[in-house]
Amino acid sequence: MRGMIALMLALVVTLALGVGPAAAAGDAAAGAKIFADRCARCHGKGGEGNGPDLAKLHPTSSPVNWTRAVVMKQWSDKEIVDIITKGGKAVGSSPVMLAFGGKLSDAQIQDLLAFIRTLAK
Repeated sequence: MRGMIALMLALVVTLALGVGPAAAAGDAAAGAKIFADRCARCHGKGGEGNGPDLAKLHPTSSPVNWTRAVVMKQWSDKEIVDIITKGGKAVGSSPVMLAFGGKLSDAQIQDLLAFIRTLAK
């Protein structure tokens, strides 16, 4: 009985560690290119939420600063993917954030997620 409990606990810990923010399955290098092409104008070159187009689109608020680990720990991979695919308004976030679900493939979205996860310091 004790061995079975230890095995189950080990499985739970393994699964928990494997689905956290660091487990993004995409290619971060490919995601960096997508980010530079599609996201940096608003989210900033380094992901700090200070892109040059931000003032034109929504001067009173800024995107999430993805370089802040304490902030990024609050966002699950699913939540970030939902924002990328459905846009901010669809998930109760900024209505200025565009939906990229029809513009990026699933693989590109996973690449972008993997890159975003590398930004937190």
